Amino acid sequence: MAPVFTASVYKSRAILLVGALLSPSASAYSDFSTKCTKESCDVVEGWIKDEISGSGVVSYTTSQDNADRLTKRVSSFEDSDNGGWQKIKIDASKTYQKIQGFGGALTDAAAITINALEPEMQTKLLENYYSASGIEYTVGRVPIASCDFSTGVYSYDETAEDFELEDFSIAVDSSDTTGNKLGLIKTVLNMAVNPISLFASPWAPPAWMTQTNSTVGNPSLRDEPEIYQSWALYFSKFFEAYRNEGIDFWAVTIQNEPAGNTGAWQDLKMTPEQQRDFVKDYLGPQLESTDSDLKIMMHDDQRVHLPTWTSTILDDPDAAKYIDGVGLHWYSEVEDYVTWATKPFDKMNDVNDKYPDKFMMGTEACNGFIPIIDQGPKLGDWNRGERYGFDIMSDLNAWAVGWTDWNIALDLSGGPNWAKNVVDAPILIDTEAGDVFYKNPMFYYLGHFSKFIKPGSVRIGLESTGNLISAPMEAAGFLTPDGEIVVVVMNRDIAGHKYNIEVTGKGFINVDVPKHSIQTFIFAP
Repeated sequence: MAPVFTASVYKSRAILLVGALLSPSASAYSDFSTKCTKESCDVVEGWIKDEISGSGVVSYTTSQDNADRLTKRVSSFEDSDNGGWQKIKIDASKTYQKIQGFGGALTDAAAITINALEPEMQTKLLENYYSASGIEYTVGRVPIASCDFSTGVYSYDETAEDFELEDFSIAVDSSDTTGNKLGLIKTVLNMAVNPISLFASPWAPPAWMTQTNSTVGNPSLRDEPEIYQSWALYFSKFFEAYRNEGIDFWAVTIQNEPAGNTGAWQDLKMTPEQQRDFVKDYLGPQLESTDSDLKIMMHDDQRVHLPTWTSTILDDPDAAKYIDGVGLHWYSEVEDYVTWATKPFDKMNDVNDKYPDKFMMGTEACNGFIPIIDQGPKLGDWNRGERYGFDIMSDLNAWAVGWTDWNIALDLSGGPNWAKNVVDAPILIDTEAGDVFYKNPMFYYLGHFSKFIKPGSVRIGLESTGNLISAPMEAAGFLTPDGEIVVVVMNRDIAGHKYNIEVTGKGFINVDVPKHSIQTFIFAP
């Protein structure tokens, strides 16, 4: 069930945003990034239960026009509302999906760029993501072998026709080739204040398993039972090798973007029918025998494909029994430029209605992926942070259990990326200086969700309303395992607003919100 704010009020906003994106001045933007050095780097102030006892409210605000970056304030419920036209009402008696968490991908590119920093700054960057003074990520995505955000193509077994994978090795993950990606993962797991749910995703098998002996150009697997079985075994070998390094995984996706990409970087093309048959005849039985606790996510592709892929795979009971969830990317239906027409969140609601026992998880998203008109980093671009906020909130209100960013860090050019498919990231590193990195608005928007909506939290009932003059506030509410209520509210408008949050039995939180801002509120039920 989605809140009221997803109404058609966004259509006019979408037209304006499309015009802005395509206009000659679209490349002009202000830099709202935060520079982190040895001497200065902001942290997130914590809060304690005493601050929300009784009528207490803790809030965190990030806004474009002032110094607020996850800035903490303490206030109280009031007996009457502030007369604002926009109203939010919480109903904690209505509960929906349980949250798995939020995080980003631990890619070769991330490891390489982080390693370019001096040790003190490496620690500082990772603390920004994983420590109590940071935004407390709880999810991590790990590519199985190389992807475009590597310095080249490699696999874990280059020996042709080695069907039993006797030469399988993850040694490259501890090498300079990957920036010691394995070491980065271990550091993150040891540092994190919360347990990290890792999930893995393959981009491509070894080239010898494909019909073209290549992993670019959208190849398919060789149509031989021995190849299918060997590819399924490859998954088990990966998880065994990582277990031997003390690293366990929560989940795996069957294939990154199986519907295909541009062909310029690695992929393994599958039809829905091929993925269905692979999971029920090979991968499902294989992982059941070696990694029975591992969750399997199908799809791992654009939301536009949801109706066809879910009906093909989940309507087959022999395949569906192995599937725990559905992975989602945002690239073909992002922000509200087109969502009023393509309705990706309606597609998600339909999947939940039809398959309520399968979870949905945002498995990849980034900005700066559109060639020519909007590719690569835009240091400090506020609109890109708002785009994250809109998508995360809309996914959560359409039953997603979490959201995963792409690379946790990149260099100032948006790489390294051997396929020149550069993009943006929440943290960009000056690899030449070695002692400077920048936090984009995307970092803070993600933090408004990741830091406060703990794993095991449950989405709760929330109604957001406006009037003919003011659209409803974009909002989502949650009940945490510790019993707090968390409400995230976003204002993407060019003007500030007065609004209020009503909680039965407690009163009103009255807010005067700045333009282009996001807020998180924490209080007792």
